[in-house]
Amino acid sequence: MKPMLVLPALAVCALLTGCATPTIEGRAALGRGSYDEAARHFEEALARQPRRVTDLVGLGIARYKLDALDDARRAFEEALAQAPDQPPAHLYLALIAMRRGDDATADAHLARYLALGPPLRLAAQLDRTRRALAGAVTPQMRAYVAASLEDAYQWAGEVAGALQAARDAELRRLADERIYLLPRSCPCR
Repeated sequence: MKPMLVLPALAVCALLTGCATPTIEGRAALGRGSYDEAARHFEEALARQPRRVTDLVGLGIARYKLDALDDARRAFEEALAQAPDQPPAHLYLALIAMRRGDDATADAHLARYLALGPPLRLAAQLDRTRRALAGAVTPQMRAYVAASLEDAYQWAGEVAGALQAARDAELRRLADERIYLLPRSCPCR
């Protein structure tokens, strides 16, 4: 590569990496359970790009985990103002409302989340939760149900990630072995 082309390429990489780094670090910190650190990274990313929905959702989740429910609610509501079909924002707003005893708001967000098509097991659990909230539920039971829904949501995300990783690995294997899948209508056969 010519030296004249290397510097602009490095500058572009540095700019792109600089923008993505706080988001990636925030997601990694969420995965490790370092919620204070995650919140700091998402706040840094939002300082650079204030209306980025994924960073608002990440910040909301971090604040929810830190039990800063009002701050979490504001982040999720801002995310929904920009992109109304954000499943995690609806789910976490439902969890916040559930923990506070606001069954109508919880049910509305759970219904919206269900309309967005969650995985089948999670959808079944959401249906059961909506029915349970229609009856008398103690605050301890609300906290338990909110935690179990959050766990189910995270589990569904982990399963989806594992499936995607398996698909990616299979595609890399096929490419490495130079196996090309041709359409059935290909006249090359």
